[in-house]
Amino acid sequence: MATSSISAATSSAFSAATSNLNKSTTDTDKTTSSKSSLTKATDASIKNNLGKYTGVTLDVIDQLIEADPLSTRKSSDEDLIKNLNEQTTAWKNISSSLSDLKTALNYLKDDDQYYTKTTSSSNQNVATISASTESGIGSYSIKVSQLATSMKISGGIPAALGTTDADSSQKLNLTGSLNLTSSVGTATLNINDSQNINDIATAINKLTVTVKDDKGKDVVKSLGITATVVANHLILRSVATGKDNTISVSSTDGTADSLGLGSQAHSVAGQDAVYNIDGYDLTSASNTITNAINGATVTLTGLSAKEADGTLADTTLNVTHDTTYLEAAVENFVNKYNATMKYLNDYTKIDTSTDNLDEKQNGVLEDDSAASRLKSELARLAVSLGVDTDSKTGQKIDTGMTSSKLGISVDRDGIMSIDAEKLTKAIDSGNGIETIKNFFYNTTGRISKEEHGYVTGFLETIKAYNEPDYVKNTKGIINDKLEMYSKQIKDLNSDVTDLETRLATKRESLINQYSAVDAAMEKAEAMLKQIDDWFKTDDNNK
Repeated sequence: MATSSISAATSSAFSAATSNLNKSTTDTDKTTSSKSSLTKATDASIKNNLGKYTGVTLDVIDQLIEADPLSTRKSSDEDLIKNLNEQTTAWKNISSSLSDLKTALNYLKDDDQYYTKTTSSSNQNVATISASTESGIGSYSIKVSQLATSMKISGGIPAALGTTDADSSQKLNLTGSLNLTSSVGTATLNINDSQNINDIATAINKLTVTVKDDKGKDVVKSLGITATVVANHLILRSVATGKDNTISVSSTDGTADSLGLGSQAHSVAGQDAVYNIDGYDLTSASNTITNAINGATVTLTGLSAKEADGTLADTTLNVTHDTTYLEAAVENFVNKYNATMKYLNDYTKIDTSTDNLDEKQNGVLEDDSAASRLKSELARLAVSLGVDTDSKTGQKIDTGMTSSKLGISVDRDGIMSIDAEKLTKAIDSGNGIETIKNFFYNTTGRISKEEHGYVTGFLETIKAYNEPDYVKNTKGIINDKLEMYSKQIKDLNSDVTDLETRLATKRESLINQYSAVDAAMEKAEAMLKQIDDWFKTDDNNK
């Protein structure tokens, strides 16, 4: 009778515990409580006691949590976040690569890449030449019979020094003023009794005058007279060369005579350069000549040698196209285009090596229509023809120039290559530079210029993807995508955090409840043992 009652009590206790377990487990799905009295940090102690009677260990509970629909949803969210982060990285790489491609394309719009000139001289001791992009190409024969020189005034020894070997650092004890005039203007130099001849030379070199510029504004310029001291003589020279660029020095108080720059001084007039280019006799006040050959600067460095017959020897000056800039610009464009296309190929790749969806190594943008559209558009533009136009009428004209004639080819993957020999041949053939320039980029219209050519299609496509469109109120295709990804990732991260909290609460509840069942059964076992001991004692007493 007693044993039956106690067994019933034990069964009742177990039933109550398991009933509470089922109720509590169900309720956990409805709560987002963040109680964390039992955490991973206490898992070791829990593991030693949990499941002693029920067989439900911590590992079993973790398996239950892992199989829970909330865990499945969390894993799905995390996979989506990973995928969105990979797509974000992909589009950022494409955007950066498009920016590099745009820079390369803009180089092909720049005249300097096409019209930069290289020059040479057969005798640099006679003349050299440099050329701007406006200079025509050609060879020019030059003979130099006279270089331009500047006027020089050589003074006598100042009275205070007396001889050439006197100490030039001694004070002249001279007070007065000098008036100095050049082709720039006139300046007055005041002299005090503490100065020596070297001090006066330094002061002359620092003289300035105020003159009007082309817009009528006052500007300060150097007087254009240099002074040196040679054996205690003041030597004055005009900075500007040529017979008309004269200098003079005077005073009203005898200062010029005291410095040896009065009646003792003697002057040598400047002279113009005399030369001949391609049979034309010319003169110049300067040895740097900018008006003889259009767009070029000729610098005279010495006199031409005389031939046996008494004539002057020719020096040849050459101006040719410097094609290295254009070749480098085209190669740079090809490299930047290929970098973009390789990104697009990788990111939109569809793995056909297997039919197993789990084994396929597809690109992260395989299903992105914008990426596929960009790839197709760039590949189409790569083999397109530039539009050439007549510079006067603006009418489209067929020059026969194509990307293939420039050595540009594209393979089946959209990757571009350049044949350097073909490019050089195209540049060197006739009016190649002008034709190539118009192929890549040209404009028509004086007021509202219309842009044409090979590069314009690329630039328009890059603009649509990388730059804002204020008319359509978009930030550009790529920026709009990145903004959308960022919002989705933020929302998914919030959902993952919420799911982690709910799963942690459910795990804690399961641990608590199964621990309670184990504790109840342990207590019941102890009660049964105690009862059994009572009966044994009672039987022994009988």
